[in-house]
Amino acid sequence: MTLAAAGAAAIAAAVLTVPGIASAKVSGTSATPRPCRTSDVSFYFGGLTSGLSRRAFDITLLAHDGIACTLSDTPQVSLSGPPDQTAAIPLYVSGRGGTLVLRPDSPLHATVRYSKPDLPEHTLKVNALHLSMPDHSSLSTYFAVPGETDISQGGVVITSWTTGIGLGQGEEFE
Repeated sequence: MTLAAAGAAAIAAAVLTVPGIASAKVSGTSATPRPCRTSDVSFYFGGLTSGLSRRAFDITLLAHDGIACTLSDTPQVSLSGPPDQTAAIPLYVSGRGGTLVLRPDSPLHATVRYSKPDLPEHTLKVNALHLSMPDHSSLSTYFAVPGETDISQGGVVITSWTTGIGLGQGEEFE
């Protein structure tokens, strides 16, 4: 071994023992990304589709430039209705229990599906969607469109987060 190679190996060994750098992967990539915060991501709606009774839209998360963070593949979403509505809004969220890494070049999408009510007595109103992040930060926004949305008392179904360019194009399904 040359003197230069021995010196480089000693420096590399010393750097990897410094606290905080020891978690870096040997392959030279950065440390494991931290859990996502709401301040790390941009949140978008898209792909609103409607048929006779079914409605769907996409939720897309995109990490801000220079951010890589982790979150569960199960969207942490809750819904709320107007204050005078006493009935709970049934919510079914899919997920496999895996962890995903969100990056600026790899957005994540989930699809929200619900039905329109067939009769007034089968109607629930939804006016807000709340998205929580692994660090327990959250944000709230409207559900599908501003104002109240009438849905069937059957509730809302949300798919797992998937990667791809969105709106069903290039999505990865299992």
